[in-house]
Amino acid sequence: MKAQTKQLPKNWKVKPLSDYLDYEQPNPYIITTPIINNKTSTPVLTPNKSFIKGYTNETEGIYKNTPVIIFDDFTTDNKFVNFPFKVKSSAMKILKQKKDDGDLRFVFYQMQIKKVNHTTHKRYYLSTYQNLDFVFPPLPIQTQIVSAIETQFARLDKAIKSLKLVKQKIQLYRKAVLKKAFEKVNEKINLKDIARVIDIDHKMPSKVDDGVPFISPKDFYEPNGIDFNNVKNISEEDFDRLSRKCNPEKGDLLYSRIGTIGKVRKVPDKKFLISYSLCLIKPDDKKERDYLFWVLQTPDLFHHAHKSKKSIGVPDLGLTEIRSFKIPYTKDFQIKQKIVSTIESKFSVIDKVEQAVNQSLTKAEQFRKSILKIAFEGRLVK
Repeated sequence: MKAQTKQLPKNWKVKPLSDYLDYEQPNPYIITTPIINNKTSTPVLTPNKSFIKGYTNETEGIYKNTPVIIFDDFTTDNKFVNFPFKVKSSAMKILKQKKDDGDLRFVFYQMQIKKVNHTTHKRYYLSTYQNLDFVFPPLPIQTQIVSAIETQFARLDKAIKSLKLVKQKIQLYRKAVLKKAFEKVNEKINLKDIARVIDIDHKMPSKVDDGVPFISPKDFYEPNGIDFNNVKNISEEDFDRLSRKCNPEKGDLLYSRIGTIGKVRKVPDKKFLISYSLCLIKPDDKKERDYLFWVLQTPDLFHHAHKSKKSIGVPDLGLTEIRSFKIPYTKDFQIKQKIVSTIESKFSVIDKVEQAVNQSLTKAEQFRKSILKIAFEGRLVK
């Protein structure tokens, strides 16, 4: 899509990226030995989110002619690099300026607002990306814009850091509320004495586009929800065949025991199948569902679960360990009701604060895109 030159200042030019950048294949710089964790060694890079995959002690084939942009040929992800490095894979391009008449950071920031449909499995740089139109003001203006972007980003990053710190404190406060709520309940009994812990012994059947949701711990979102929007689906036939062994009712509890340990969710009023990485907890007394829901999330029980797990391969918490959980318990229903009421009252306030923080974080990322948009329309600096 061509840039709208009529919206740009007069001394700005529009030209394809290939006029400005050259590329180099990464093959001479690919590591030949296993990645290590020694941070004093040469970093091994990927253009994707992780960026630094690890480190290597190799002394040959280190890319030193920086700064450059590393570009993932399949996803179009990219990173600006200004230090020596090696790479993990050949599925990338190393992009560098053809002439020293521009600011490579200006191109890099502009790349962050370029969108390419990369759903087809092919290499995109030569076929598509290098042909995209980029805007180029005179070099002093490029440098000025980069400086303005980085100043704005630094302020934004500071605000985001503060918001994330608030989120951390919210999590600590949640734990404190749960810990305090059960402090005066001195008696403890085994979970198996007040609830059935039911094993789920089936694995993921064949996926279908439209069918019955198949829930696993990865579909849990915080603080206490289940995401049915991006869940995998199975056929009605597979559901009918497998659901006979397990009959979850609304309000029963799902407990994650493989991979992710210790997450608890209430069974919603919805038709779905449960993954084997979860177990189903059915309280003997339905009135105790809410009480058990919060007990199972207490910090002490969470830490106990993680201590009891088997750590060979994928973390796994056995049903025997879950059934023997020591649960703070009282027969006085009014005490249990008061504990639940206190937790839910405080958590409702916490949830609203966390929701506001999450909305602010979302707006911050939107603002980052807005900064880039106005920068390359010539409206960030005079």
